[in-house]
Amino acid sequence: MKLNVDAHLWCLGTYAERYVPGGYYDEMDVDKKLEIMSKIEGLTGLFVFYPTAPLPSDPGKLVKKLDNFGLKVSNIAVEGWSDRKWKHGAYSTTETNIRKEAVKLFKEGIDFAKAVDADSILLWPAHDGFDYPFQANYRDGWKNMVETIREIGEYDTSVKIALEAKSKDPRQKQYVSNTGKSLALINDIGLDNIGAALDVGHALMAQENLAESLMLLDAHDRMVQIHLNENYKDSDPDMIFGTVNFWELLEFFYYLNKTGFKGWSSVDIIAGRDDREKSLNLAVKLVWKFKELADKLSKHSEEIDNNMRGYKFTDNMELIMDLLL
Repeated sequence: MKLNVDAHLWCLGTYAERYVPGGYYDEMDVDKKLEIMSKIEGLTGLFVFYPTAPLPSDPGKLVKKLDNFGLKVSNIAVEGWSDRKWKHGAYSTTETNIRKEAVKLFKEGIDFAKAVDADSILLWPAHDGFDYPFQANYRDGWKNMVETIREIGEYDTSVKIALEAKSKDPRQKQYVSNTGKSLALINDIGLDNIGAALDVGHALMAQENLAESLMLLDAHDRMVQIHLNENYKDSDPDMIFGTVNFWELLEFFYYLNKTGFKGWSSVDIIAGRDDREKSLNLAVKLVWKFKELADKLSKHSEEIDNNMRGYKFTDNMELIMDLLL
């Protein structure tokens, strides 16, 4: 695999939330954010949201602006969740007019992604789900989601689209809640350009094993994006990557080295109670540190893999400890 690391402007945001609606920080000027990112070693891309405000909406101007800071557009995320009109779902809702709006917005995002030479475009069905029993028709919801996303994917099959799974938040139950259901949806849609975004924090919250989920996506050739953050497996606070689940993250990167993944790995953090610039810098540094540790293990992959074939856990841990600790 080739490690490409990016981040988005929210990593240096105000971190406004329902308990502190005004945010934990004052708003930072866009150029200041880009300047900070440009100085972080190992960070080379910007994950851009569409619509693009506060960044330029003209593709040429956006590319030029980022180039001035030594950055490039990595991926595009179509922002289809912050408006109240999406509250019943952008892709699964029974409201035909809302689904049409979602399709129109996403097609515009695809055109923009091509214009800025983005690697892929993210589709997160944030509100597509339910909160209570007898609230939603699951069969119709899934059918609508398949048909709507298929229409989006067919618009330009040269553009890779990454579906992002999450078990809950903002809904209590989301239709695309884990890696397995992502693959089920991708299979039902039936288009080669539809793949998955493996969000480490979301997978942890869903009680998934990261390396296993990665291998499942890789086996089906559906890995498109990776999002990097952390949590205690009970919610999704977007903590600094590499600070909580050491062994699982190490195994994840060990298996990532076995793939041909060349897309972007996106630092996706919120650090409301610590210095946001230092937090982003630390997160990027830890990403590369885990890659470095995994590279050391990969040099001994024959022995490590042979131990796994024989289920020799203690032998592997002894070996890994001697190599790394």
